[in-house]
Amino acid sequence: RTTLNATRRQRQMCIRDRVPSGQEKTVPKRPVIIEAPRSEELNLYDTSMASFKEGKYEDAMKGFQALIKKYPNSDRADNAQFWIGECYMGIKQYEKAILAYQEVIKQYPEGNKVPSAMLRQAIAFLEIKDKTSTRLLLKKIINKYPNSSEAQIAKKKLEALK
Repeated sequence: RTTLNATRRQRQMCIRDRVPSGQEKTVPKRPVIIEAPRSEELNLYDTSMASFKEGKYEDAMKGFQALIKKYPNSDRADNAQFWIGECYMGIKQYEKAILAYQEVIKQYPEGNKVPSAMLRQAIAFLEIKDKTSTRLLLKKIINKYPNSSEAQIAKKKLEALK
């Protein structure tokens, strides 16, 4: 222990000797960067998204479902529910996708994913050849969210259906 303290003093003296007298305070200090630990919730969301992007829809869906179950009041819950719908779209289970998107609309009516969920729901209805429901949803998006990018897409899709 004594040797360790002596070694520290030697290092400090060497550092002091390099700084000209009177300029000790002008030597800039390195900023200390402290990273907050990533939350389990964020890890779960990111892992699920990575699975989705890799086309592992079943794994992604399980992760998103686990996030919603464990963190029902999370800011990411509506996004997780939306991505469950996207997983069903990826495996071409359009009816289940429609129901998953409906959960976004019903459970998170003020969430940022509602217009996207409605648009994707309309596309899922189109995939199962239900043009009536597709038209109704597209018109609803245009009326309810007229300035959104989803409304612009809905207008184009509605024109294409005529």
